[in-house]
Amino acid sequence: MYNKITLLGNAQDAGRPQAGCTQKCCEDARKDYHLLRNPVSLGLHGDSFGIVEITKSLTSQLSMVGNPELSEVWLTHAHLGHIEGLGQLGKEALNSREIKLRCSESVMEYILKHPIWEKLIDRKNILFSKFGTNSIIPLKVPHRSKDFDTHAFLLKGKNNVLFIPDHDSWSETLEFVGHKNPLDWFNDIEANIVLLDGTFWDKRELKNRNQANVPHPTVNETLELVGEKNEEDPRIVFIHLNHTNPLHYPNSAESLKVKQMGWEVGVEGMEFEI
Repeated sequence: MYNKITLLGNAQDAGRPQAGCTQKCCEDARKDYHLLRNPVSLGLHGDSFGIVEITKSLTSQLSMVGNPELSEVWLTHAHLGHIEGLGQLGKEALNSREIKLRCSESVMEYILKHPIWEKLIDRKNILFSKFGTNSIIPLKVPHRSKDFDTHAFLLKGKNNVLFIPDHDSWSETLEFVGHKNPLDWFNDIEANIVLLDGTFWDKRELKNRNQANVPHPTVNETLELVGEKNEEDPRIVFIHLNHTNPLHYPNSAESLKVKQMGWEVGVEGMEFEI
């Protein structure tokens, strides 16, 4: 069904800069549009056009790929930055007709608890559709599951692309999937491109919040686990970068370290064949 993926955004849920942020990272982005970032989302190209995650930047993200007609939306989970673009499908904006919404049962139940989203169902702007196909396989991962579960997606084709923008820690995820190292897991599911949670560079990144309350494996931790890239290893592309992450600066020491080890930092507009 789909033969190409476009990376439509590479930032954490709120994008970059963030409202109310006066740190250098956001002030730099306000002064230099090259440092603006959309929240993470994928465009799926083929016989029709779909997206993975529907963000507040939906309009500009669709414009990046020629403003195609949207046929379906896939959701990994229901944290606001991954679903808030749903509102643009309502009668106040697109007023879409029966766009397929593919999400887990717990995410569906969460959406139906909120009147603003429930109206989209009542008005047939969206309809819930099967979560998982022969070519897009949901894989459950541990990530703050109080209200709903979280999934990664394995998009299968000429290349097998694993999309995992959010998970809590490598220790929990690896125990859950039954592997000792991320590369072992990626190889076991035959993923040769991995779009991977790179939210934080290290554990000291948030200045005004307890970072332990926002669990994500840091890029530093991931690099320690995977080491330098070998020829047979999959491509690892770090995505879902928090606004504070120095990987937003292409020439930072941190970005250079990732590249020197053979891995990649996601850039909006990147394309991947599947």
